[in-house]
Amino acid sequence: MEEDGMINLNTKGEPMVTQEKDQVLDQLSLGVMAIDLNYQITHINIQGACLLQVEGKNLIGENVYELFPDAPEEVRHVERTIETFEEVKIDAMPYKWGKHDMYLSIQTRLLKDNGKVYGAMVEFNDVTDYFHKEQKMRKWMEDMSVNVIPLSDGIALLPLQPIMDQVEFQYILDRGLHNVANMNANRLIIDCSTISWVDVVFFDKLSKLIQSLSLMGTRVVISGMKPVLATKWVSSNLPQMKVQFYSNLQIALKELYK
Repeated sequence: MEEDGMINLNTKGEPMVTQEKDQVLDQLSLGVMAIDLNYQITHINIQGACLLQVEGKNLIGENVYELFPDAPEEVRHVERTIETFEEVKIDAMPYKWGKHDMYLSIQTRLLKDNGKVYGAMVEFNDVTDYFHKEQKMRKWMEDMSVNVIPLSDGIALLPLQPIMDQVEFQYILDRGLHNVANMNANRLIIDCSTISWVDVVFFDKLSKLIQSLSLMGTRVVISGMKPVLATKWVSSNLPQMKVQFYSNLQIALKELYK
């Protein structure tokens, strides 16, 4: 029996009318699709059909491999959940193939009856705008972490930001070295006055940055290291960095310009 084009199948493959349930799911802003062990669609709500661009079709009973024959394996997570019995959650999955060009958040779930798996479902939503905004914010954070400021007489300033440990250090290393080289700076002040807490990894990153700058012929001094950072560094047993330290940026500038 079928009403409004929406039915579910029970574990024996018999149709069950779930009109009220379908009406509720159709009000959701995220897509929902369920398949059985034969990869046949047992349910898909309006938003799901819209996101997959198959709205207006009678999809119940359709095999997803036949409905989406060109879909790459990296987006077939609900099918893989059937195969492996492992549920998957991805915050932003590239969904780019054919006419599709977006990022989806997905969560697959196994469907069970009395402990026996009879299918899987996937909840998915379009997070393209959120993903792009997050990428812009991340780019801003990365740029802030390597904001090298040219001063004068070959001196430049790199004020480290608290966000430094949240971005890829390789980016910081490459971008920071590139910025210093473009300024022809032969002396660089790395100011730590805004950093109040770090882990051992931070000092390892800082050491690598200083070593790279030294190979470029840039002399590095460090200013503004708080007592808690100094204590952390000493207890880390990392090799001492061959740099000069100043209690604050003002003293470091005074000494360098002397």
